Amino acid sequence: MKFGIGIGRTLAAQQAAVVAVSADELGYEHCTFIESQNLCRDSTVMMALAAAGTTRIKLGHAVTNPYIRHPAVLANTMATIDELSGGRAFLGIGAGGSAVAMVGHTPRPLGELDDLVSFFRAFVAGEETSWHGAPMKSGWSRRSMPVVLGTHGARSCQLAGRVADGVFLPGLDPWITQWKRARVAEGAAQAGRRPADLELWSRGALFVHDDEDYAREFVRSYAATSAFFLWRSAVSRTEPVNRELAAALPGGVVDEMAKLAERYQWDQHEAKGAEHARDLSPDLIDCFAIYGPPARCAERLAALAEVGADAVSFTLYGVPDKVAMITRFIQDVAGQLR
Repeated sequence: MKFGIGIGRTLAAQQAAVVAVSADELGYEHCTFIESQNLCRDSTVMMALAAAGTTRIKLGHAVTNPYIRHPAVLANTMATIDELSGGRAFLGIGAGGSAVAMVGHTPRPLGELDDLVSFFRAFVAGEETSWHGAPMKSGWSRRSMPVVLGTHGARSCQLAGRVADGVFLPGLDPWITQWKRARVAEGAAQAGRRPADLELWSRGALFVHDDEDYAREFVRSYAATSAFFLWRSAVSRTEPVNRELAAALPGGVVDEMAKLAERYQWDQHEAKGAEHARDLSPDLIDCFAIYGPPARCAERLAALAEVGADAVSFTLYGVPDKVAMITRFIQDVAGQLR
């Protein structure tokens, strides 16, 4: 299995760079940075500091969107970070979550996300392109960079299968994982591709601790966020493919998601102690987080491996000591999988 991490929700920019350096040294595949301008330090500043201090690890958003940054500005920024890092940057992009909601907008249509991927690749390559009819071209960038889509619903998974180089698939329950990977495979087939042509990253929260109940409190809020997005993008919808997913979730989880959606608070997005997350059941939290003693964490990861997931990206937003956590995971959990 390959592992990556996601940081930035509560860190000062220089602290984020320290965590990225440790992840680089420990062998993690990537370090991603949250994009939420009302809640966090600027993602691109954190990424630039991390690029200057690391030598191997890949760096990108998880995820930005085509609303709060003009696509040409975003493409130029990522080309600069790619240059600074010696070719280790990738664009992590989605339709929009807290960053978009907190400036009073709704997520972009998936068709525009599709257009953005094409625009981004052309712009960073130095090709003539356009955005909303305005022609443009980079005066300096001649780069090729991977694009990783963050997905929740069936249609976004299918889009990723058609156009992306990689996919972030929130959810650490084997059934959610299988359902999302199947949707990516459908999209890949539509474009004459194979799922093996993409990097598929299962994504969720991590907290390794000998006390399972204690650990659960640190992943509760991220689980609430993922459950809210999965409800909004898939579980609440009536199409047969979405009904299939809802029917497979543990008993009571669908009702929990519906209630959560009514009270979700953007200003507590992915924050430890979020009020909207306080009553979530262990069954729901387990769908989106791996936590507890090392043996339990290894068992959960083995279950993911059985359904084909060989790459997992862990968010560390609620973890107080992130360097200690990513170190313990490698020493006490990852070693059990080899």
